[in-house]
Amino acid sequence: MKIVRGFRLLVLGLILCVPLTVLAMGLEDAKQQGLVGEQLNGYLGLVVNNAAAKKLITEINQKRKQKYEELAKQNGVPLSTISKLAGQKAIKKTPPGQYIQNTSGQWVKK
Repeated sequence: MKIVRGFRLLVLGLILCVPLTVLAMGLEDAKQQGLVGEQLNGYLGLVVNNAAAKKLITEINQKRKQKYEELAKQNGVPLSTISKLAGQKAIKKTPPGQYIQNTSGQWVKK
């Protein structure tokens, strides 16, 4: 009886922990798991449909856009120019084995 109860508590604990680990997913984790990748436009894209990764992408892309807007304003250039340059830089920095968007818009492992 104690074994069954202990097993149930273990399973319950695992069920409760899974959402926490998914929510705590960081960008590097998501990239290493192949869930997200760098796009040519300077923003992150969703490689695999995953709710936690999608939420992460939304948050990071909002921050990136704010930074790109600041840089565009400071340098008197269009936002698209800054975001494209950032995309090129991010793709160049992406380590082998992680996903990037190619010129055809497809996800490929670098």
